[in-house]
Amino acid sequence: MANVALKRVDAAWDREARNNINDSFSIIEKGFNKTSLELQDHINSAAAHRSSQIKHGMYTVGNRLDNLHSRFVNLVVNHDGEDVKEVVDLRVASDATIHPTAKDRFDYEFAQIDQKISDAMVYVSLKPFLNKLGNFTKAMQAALDLSKTYPVKIVVPPGTYTQRETIRVYQGARIEFQAGVHVKRDFVGSMFVNGDATDQSTGYNGNGNIVIEGQGIIDSMGHVIKQQCSIFAFAHASGITMRDITLRNVCGGHAFDCAGNEDVLIDNVTFEGFADYVGDRWFSAAVQVDLMRSASNFGAFGAYDHTPTRNITMQNCKIRKSAELGGYPRAIDSHTSTDGVLYSGIRFLNNKVYDCTEWAVSGNKWQDVFVDGNTFENCSGGVRTLLPSVSSVYTQDKNGNPTGRVNKTKRHTITNNKFINMSVDHAIQVYGRKGYQTIDHVAIKGNQIDGTTRHGIHVSDVKHFVIEGNNMENIGHHGVLVTRSTRGKVHHNTGRDIQGNGVRIEEGNCDYVSVDDNTLEEIGFSGISVSGDSEYVQVDENTIMNAGKRGDEYDFILFMDGVKNSAVRNNTATGKTGRHGMYLTSKCSSIQHYGNRLKGAGKVSALNDKSVDPILTAGNIT
Repeated sequence: MANVALKRVDAAWDREARNNINDSFSIIEKGFNKTSLELQDHINSAAAHRSSQIKHGMYTVGNRLDNLHSRFVNLVVNHDGEDVKEVVDLRVASDATIHPTAKDRFDYEFAQIDQKISDAMVYVSLKPFLNKLGNFTKAMQAALDLSKTYPVKIVVPPGTYTQRETIRVYQGARIEFQAGVHVKRDFVGSMFVNGDATDQSTGYNGNGNIVIEGQGIIDSMGHVIKQQCSIFAFAHASGITMRDITLRNVCGGHAFDCAGNEDVLIDNVTFEGFADYVGDRWFSAAVQVDLMRSASNFGAFGAYDHTPTRNITMQNCKIRKSAELGGYPRAIDSHTSTDGVLYSGIRFLNNKVYDCTEWAVSGNKWQDVFVDGNTFENCSGGVRTLLPSVSSVYTQDKNGNPTGRVNKTKRHTITNNKFINMSVDHAIQVYGRKGYQTIDHVAIKGNQIDGTTRHGIHVSDVKHFVIEGNNMENIGHHGVLVTRSTRGKVHHNTGRDIQGNGVRIEEGNCDYVSVDDNTLEEIGFSGISVSGDSEYVQVDENTIMNAGKRGDEYDFILFMDGVKNSAVRNNTATGKTGRHGMYLTSKCSSIQHYGNRLKGAGKVSALNDKSVDPILTAGNIT
């Protein structure tokens, strides 16, 4: 109704009051008439409202009209009359934009959907939580508690923070420790755990899809707080990504205790500084690959259903000393197991490992192993994969009963690694269990070994193996040692300055092993030595220079007692350092040998054949 000014009526009733009342009613009547006319004009007006101002479902009326108009125009304008071309109506997106083809329209729509999904992740700065709670631990936990209801990404801004108790990480959480972050432990216990103490998740159904990233430092302060601690202790998860951060100064535990998880990626993480003050944690690792066996293996929560870790990749990482503490015993390790349960899909790629005080890589009951492109320097030992002893608790079944058996594993690949100064153990060892079980399908290729106290490469109780294209130098004992292993090849390797045998085949039944096209020089013991009750050993086309440098009882090529039905062909031996160029003892038999260039080799003689029934012809053996 239009604004009107009514006349005042005073308390006294007189002619003036009556006239004012009459005038006011007249004014009100005119106001109503005017409002009625304005309403009718609004109804009749073409510009009373715009279609874009009216909601219709998720869209405006204007949007729907524009969309329909565009679709209609495309259909009419592009219609060919025969309906055999693309239905061009599909080119119109939901926001009425027109695209060259239907595929372009779909790509456009899907990109918008992907962005909406990405935007659904809640980005949370830790700053307001810090301002409200005044404490890093409480602030971090409050932020992470949001992930109980929806995915969150928590951004920790630069600063030095003190953590005073374990922080719980839940499903779908993502934490970014920005450059300049330094989190310091000030309590006894694991720093980050993916569940509550009461959790009883099974399989891979716990809190997963977790991302830990950034360029910050998580410092366990093991040089100050000298009780055992792990930085991250995650279990029963599917999907864990850890990248770019630095994990520092662990005491006794592990930087990452990975128990019963699958699909784990550890990329470009620096692990530095470890201490074992008590002396009982000589096996601790930067990354522990474990299973949910018992509370003594993983104490943060259960359930203990023997779920193993599988499909884990550790790549582009550095493992080394810190300014405060020494190196880790191991870079990556498994030492527990249960009968019938295997760790699988273990990939250790392009890492740089320094100053480990034990085996840098130690894999117990690993299957589908790929160790490639790493550098190991100044470590006690290099890469070892093995099976547990039959008498250990780790061959018990899930109920704790001894089984008297060892499980087989397969497909171990160790390639293209560098080993520099292994001070106690071998550079590479693949170790089955004598009399119980073999490791099958082993490939050791393209490794460079410069400096070991013991063997360069040792395979024991393996089946179907290839040792190929490795370069060995400054080896403290044997270059390649093959023990109780069958159906394999040692070929195209080079070795120099080897204190033991260049290649040694030893102990019973190393059957169907081929040693060919290796180049060995400056060898302390025999160049190639074959012993034990082995059959069908082929030693062909090797070149051996200056073998037997450490005593008169060593030869360039030596076949010892028990070897039979084997061959030595087309090898070359040069130098006056060994006893014989080739020596076949009186208790080996049916050894075919021909084409070997032995002239001038050995201090005593080029050839000393005492074998039974030697085969000297190059013809067929029938």
